[in-house]
Amino acid sequence: MKLISKISILISIIGICIAISIQYNLFEGYQNATGKTRALYGIKQLMQLDYVFIGIISFIFSIISVFKKEKIKTIILTLSLSILSVLILVLELWKILQ
Repeated sequence: MKLISKISILISIIGICIAISIQYNLFEGYQNATGKTRALYGIKQLMQLDYVFIGIISFIFSIISVFKKEKIKTIILTLSLSILSVLILVLELWKILQ
């Protein structure tokens, strides 16, 4: 495994951890919110989408590893982790936990 793939995996794992903590904080805040605050809670989630750039950076490193001709398993791992880190932030998982 080359350095580019290791960096991509590390950035993806950091992005996944940040996304999970953000989703959990959104869930806790939504549980404690009242009527009007709950109605506008989607706006608070939009503010958290700045962290999508972590997953996008990881995705870019994954694409670079494709051009560096790394092993296909490594490429699939890095791509799937980077996509997962973006999806966890974009999908409203905290609404499922209700």
